[in-house]
Amino acid sequence: MLDRYLTLTADLTRDDAGKVSAEQLVDAVQAAVLRYSKDRPRLVIDEITAPGGQVLPLPSGWVADFSLLQAIEHPVSAYPASMMDKDAFTVRNTPTGQQIVSSHAFAAGDLIWLHFTEPHTLSEARNTIPEGDREAVCCLAAAALCEQLASLYAGDTDSTIMADSVDHQSKSTLFAARAKGLRQRYMNELGVDPKRAAPAGTVISLPSKDSRGRPRLTH
Repeated sequence: MLDRYLTLTADLTRDDAGKVSAEQLVDAVQAAVLRYSKDRPRLVIDEITAPGGQVLPLPSGWVADFSLLQAIEHPVSAYPASMMDKDAFTVRNTPTGQQIVSSHAFAAGDLIWLHFTEPHTLSEARNTIPEGDREAVCCLAAAALCEQLASLYAGDTDSTIMADSVDHQSKSTLFAARAKGLRQRYMNELGVDPKRAAPAGTVISLPSKDSRGRPRLTH
């Protein structure tokens, strides 16, 4: 599953000089998955059993500082679905952690469905990203890599050969333009507002030299 994302991201980046390592490619994809999760989080439903009263436990897949409680469904057998008003519950921070507090007191043993968000997962064994969004995520990952490649070539101007310097500047401009186009493709695919869109994250650092004095990307 992950391999398909890595292959497409590499194709979109077009790093013919091999400046990006396999590890850096993985980092870029995972950073893009995190950004994608914020723009289009995974919606899940977890069934819990009420302990009785107004306080409910968090669902098993809850991720602190990310998950949002979208709805509480009770009773679960109702048709159409019976959702509590959004102002009838909240997630509260306590000295021992977060908990759900409701204005309604549940009976002990009541079954409740909690609708909430969680980050997407992408690994060799599991992928929660819809197939239709695979290219968008890869575009975002490739955009981050292209931005760093543009910086790499722009910074490598200490060559004594003018032709090499001009070539590096040309590559820098090319990768910068490619990064901009790829990021725009991501935003267009998901309908993301450019004003609130943030970079996927720094996955590779500024350039340095390898053991043979050649510029490369490093963590």
